[in-house]
Amino acid sequence: IMIGRSCLVFVAFLYGTLNVTLRMLYGLPNPPSAPALSTSRGWMASIAFLPYCAISLSKEAIRRLNKNNSSNSIKAKRTSQKTPKSLPLCVIALELAFWNFCAQGLQNVGLLYIKSARAAFLTQMSVVFTPIISVIAGCQVKRIVWCGCLVALCGLIVLSSSSSSSSNADVDLTEESSSLSLGKGDFFTLSGSLCWSMYLYRTSVVGDKYPEVPLQAVKTVLLACFYTSWLLVVSLKSYHSYQSNLIDEEDTPVTFMDALQNQWLGWDQNIAVTYTILAYSAFGPGALADVIQQVGQKYVSASEANVILSLEPVFTATCASFVLSEVMTSKESLGGGLIFLAAILASS
Repeated sequence: IMIGRSCLVFVAFLYGTLNVTLRMLYGLPNPPSAPALSTSRGWMASIAFLPYCAISLSKEAIRRLNKNNSSNSIKAKRTSQKTPKSLPLCVIALELAFWNFCAQGLQNVGLLYIKSARAAFLTQMSVVFTPIISVIAGCQVKRIVWCGCLVALCGLIVLSSSSSSSSNADVDLTEESSSLSLGKGDFFTLSGSLCWSMYLYRTSVVGDKYPEVPLQAVKTVLLACFYTSWLLVVSLKSYHSYQSNLIDEEDTPVTFMDALQNQWLGWDQNIAVTYTILAYSAFGPGALADVIQQVGQKYVSASEANVILSLEPVFTATCASFVLSEVMTSKESLGGGLIFLAAILASS
């Protein structure tokens, strides 16, 4: 169990560094749009699995050759021994990629309608959703884990209120956050949190049934395909918008490739810095974190894993203080302390 918890703490650290690297990318001239950045990270993360895939294919070819040589002697034994079959790895990878994509996509759509502080709080409702899903699925959740979930939720509320007070928004977020009515932005964000909880739960269920690297490799490629579809849809929408805004025949026509390139105008600027940061975000918090998270969730329940992964904003604030020279406020320190306490409670 300690191995699983240690892995998840390291994953939370990697996710925390991801937020800092994304801030750095968005701080560059002509930064990428969300779909362009997600697509780029997705395919770069897929590249990280290529060496393993090449080795696996060669081993599989040798294994099949050996099976063909001894197939006649094994057939008689297999007819009398029937073992239950699990779902193909590709099906499980597609499911995990779907939940992962929906979690990010719905949360991004929600940000179009609500303030970031309110979205930050609603996103972390997964700390509550995950144990509820586990109970519905018939899993037992310890009382101490429930206590850890509630303490983590309190810490996340403190962190969200801190980001709200430090923003320069013209609208009073206190009144907006205290409203009991839920708009469609809240619905999208909560749906994204629910999808993330489903991803955590399903990862815990299949974590010890499938090998980590092959499953995450297939999932990463499928996720990159989802991101690419998102990028193409957004670019196509922009292309039709450009075409409808053409007034005179003398106006310069806009092609679909122009609309696609407009998703990241600075892709050829500051190449060394840009792609170094992008590569780390894809290989570290991307491919490596996915594999280690599945290893950790072999030994840890989905509810406890969610609490431990809630340490992400604590690591984000710590890394930001060193890399971006950001100073932690008293509310951020209090919220981080509550989340750290929650992780200890859930792991006790």
